Amino acid sequence: MYRLLLLVIALIVYGSLYPWHFDFDRSGVNPLWVLLHGWPEGIDRFVLRDAAINLLLYFPLGMAAFLAAARRHGRFVAFGAALLIALGLSASMEMLQIYDPGRTCDLFDVICDLTGAAAGAMAALVFHPELDSLARRQTGRHGPAGLLLAACWASYQLFPFFPVLSQTKLRASLDLLAGTTSLSAVEVWANAAEWLAAALVLEAVFGRMRPRWLLAAMACLPLRLFIAERSVTLSEALGAALALLLWSLLPERKRLPAGLLLLAAAVVLRELSPFRLAVTPHAFSWIPFAATFDSERQSATVILLRKAFEYGALVWLLRTQGTSYARAAAAVAGSLAVLEAIQRYLPGRTPESTDSVVALLMALVLWRLSRRVTAPHPEL
Repeated sequence: MYRLLLLVIALIVYGSLYPWHFDFDRSGVNPLWVLLHGWPEGIDRFVLRDAAINLLLYFPLGMAAFLAAARRHGRFVAFGAALLIALGLSASMEMLQIYDPGRTCDLFDVICDLTGAAAGAMAALVFHPELDSLARRQTGRHGPAGLLLAACWASYQLFPFFPVLSQTKLRASLDLLAGTTSLSAVEVWANAAEWLAAALVLEAVFGRMRPRWLLAAMACLPLRLFIAERSVTLSEALGAALALLLWSLLPERKRLPAGLLLLAAAVVLRELSPFRLAVTPHAFSWIPFAATFDSERQSATVILLRKAFEYGALVWLLRTQGTSYARAAAAVAGSLAVLEAIQRYLPGRTPESTDSVVALLMALVLWRLSRRVTAPHPEL
């Protein structure tokens, strides 16, 4: 668990200080004074969106810190340690951002970060015994991994979680849903594969997944009509319907291999779209998450959550088929690297190392979670 905590901290530091361009020639600046006096001029939807991102970012930090400290100390000490780690990390990142020309130092961000960490620590404090019991049921070692993948899936579907009860927003969302220009065969396939993989994950966590329960889980799609800056496309709706049909028709023993095959094919189709090769190759970026941090924050977060689920689900599905985590991670990350290399010749694509890194990170976290319920040591 300490390694998981260090991994979460490293990711937060990387994302908070990217692209690591600093200007320390600011004599006379007191970082602590700037931090304590920094506050947004007003609370609008963009501030709330950033607050949701900060909460989501520090939630796993609070959970990992609590679980790591609780192994040697009491629960209250572990809870306090989680808050202190979050406060120290958040304040340090904010004060370092003073020297980044593209960032601002804001006390409101620290409060949001601390709130997210407190929520994560509270979740670990309250639900950890129940989660362990749930994971040790008939699902065995796949329970904790399934919980992580289910959390990634739910976050991908509903982020940033802020409802907008507006007729204008509803009409715009319905117009997009009904628009024929939004229909894509690749996206229909990909969404069907994602829902089929999500159903397998939910079945691993909660037991047998009947079609009506999968249909109930798909209620998140109409909910997105009322979530800020989210919508539902016709491709997503048709993909969900196709997944429900496949889940109803496929024999139980065929669902797992079918889900693996469909999801792998969906990743390939998405990576190679629009299937037109250019003569001159694009440059390849070796800096992970470079395009993610350069993009608009909400859309980048949604895409990153989707990739975390897809690549993590591929690793997990391979593992449930008997492949070790090490081989599954190598297969998924290596395949993604090949696809990214091909993207150098595809117009409108940004070939980079991010996808392979995400796959390796998800495989590492899934393996670490599996060690909590396997004895003495799972095969890596």
